[in-house]
Amino acid sequence: MQTRLISIPLEHPVFEGHFPGRPIVPGSMLIDLVLATWDASGGDPVISIPSVKFHRPVAPGDTLVLHFTPTTPGPGTETGVRFTCLREETLVCSGVLVPRAP
Repeated sequence: MQTRLISIPLEHPVFEGHFPGRPIVPGSMLIDLVLATWDASGGDPVISIPSVKFHRPVAPGDTLVLHFTPTTPGPGTETGVRFTCLREETLVCSGVLVPRAP
């Protein structure tokens, strides 16, 4: 299992419209950060994201702990990498990445 930190910036233009007065990190931005972190950790390029679930809102200034765990191939299980994002002990996002085979 690999563990990385993601720091959500306090200031970002996306927060002006998402949402005024109560900024929340858009899911697409969170997935971009997960993919950038995966790439920076030396992971193979991701070819699909078969599942993603957003469990809790993420706010500007939050620090998330990101875990990458290889999945075990089996019936109903895709070969890939499961990720979880936690703010302290709270799960905020999870899913599966499928990297291109090396």
